[in-house]
Amino acid sequence: MKRWLFWLVLLAAAGGAGYLLLRGVDPGYVLVYVGGYSFETTITALAAAVFVLVLVFNLLLWLVRTLNPLRLRNTWLFRKMFGRHDPVRASMQGLQELLLGNWQLAYRLLVENAEQVDMPSSNYLAAALAAFQRGDRAGWTFCLESAEKKSGSQAYGVRSLRALLEARSGEQQQALSLLQSLQRLVPNQPFVLQQLQEHYCALGDWEALEQILPELERRQVLAPAVLSRLQVQVYEYQLQQAGSEGGHAVLHNWKQVPKALRNNGRLTGIYVQQLLLTGQEAEAASVLTTFLKKHWSDDVVAVLGHFNSGKPQQQLALLENCLKQHPDSAVLLLALGRVSVRNQLWRKARDYFDKALLSTTDVAQQAQINAELARLLEQLGEREKSLLCYQRAVQLLEKQ
Repeated sequence: MKRWLFWLVLLAAAGGAGYLLLRGVDPGYVLVYVGGYSFETTITALAAAVFVLVLVFNLLLWLVRTLNPLRLRNTWLFRKMFGRHDPVRASMQGLQELLLGNWQLAYRLLVENAEQVDMPSSNYLAAALAAFQRGDRAGWTFCLESAEKKSGSQAYGVRSLRALLEARSGEQQQALSLLQSLQRLVPNQPFVLQQLQEHYCALGDWEALEQILPELERRQVLAPAVLSRLQVQVYEYQLQQAGSEGGHAVLHNWKQVPKALRNNGRLTGIYVQQLLLTGQEAEAASVLTTFLKKHWSDDVVAVLGHFNSGKPQQQLALLENCLKQHPDSAVLLLALGRVSVRNQLWRKARDYFDKALLSTTDVAQQAQINAELARLLEQLGEREKSLLCYQRAVQLLEKQ
């Protein structure tokens, strides 16, 4: 409106100046003859009439834009004839449409106006997301290539987004190649590290994941709980690999585990298993006893139930002490039943197995308990009951 008033004042001033210049001169005339009709006027009067017509037309156009009767300005013809095209405003509308999920309209607005704004790469990147959402691979590929050209040598962020879209499209290997290339060019960028971590976990490539774990921690890319879980998986893999190399390798790898993770039940359980596999029963018994005196873990208790240390009475005492604090633990009751069998305490073992069955709804656990109970009953000569327990165990496994 201010601009319109400025031009009005400017035209009025020009008209006034022209009148003063022509006041003492022959104003001349204009003759218009059409279809037998003629019209004659002075040049000054014609200029004044044209000025008034332009003024009235612009005033009417302003009223239509302001009041919008019958929603005229929303029609395509009105926008084409009288609309003022603003590429920045159109791009902002494209972003709004993207956020609202109108992918086709967003893509069109963003791409059509990309070359008319100061940062075309932003338009292309947003348009790539719109094209991806509607499954247009050619569209998002074109947009990313255009954004990369506009970004020049600093197109690392565009490639990171491309890797993400490739992965979401199912092209895992292509995405991984892009990310590994970025890791070499611009090492340890948070979003690149996060994507690499997801790929390595999906592939089970724990060696590659181990290489980036320090940077994941240093840059705080992941939540502490997620990072801790990944560290456990990496050290678990290392311990299992060390088991194939011998007891010395197992002990060496355990020393590499951070102290904060040595209290992790799953990791301790894996360590004990590897100690047993490499013939280090004494060390395994020491680790188990020390751990259970301070911590609780179903994984460790389960290992202890399978573990014959040569001192079953001490094992039984240790586990029964744990029972005071965990009376409803099916894993503990099952382990107690197994240790009681090793102590030849048949009635106690049967009681523990029966209580374990009542303490769990897990199908796999119920199958294990029924199998243990069947072996005990067979040893006690109760063959019919033993057979029923075996059948129940098989049925549970089939159900699972």
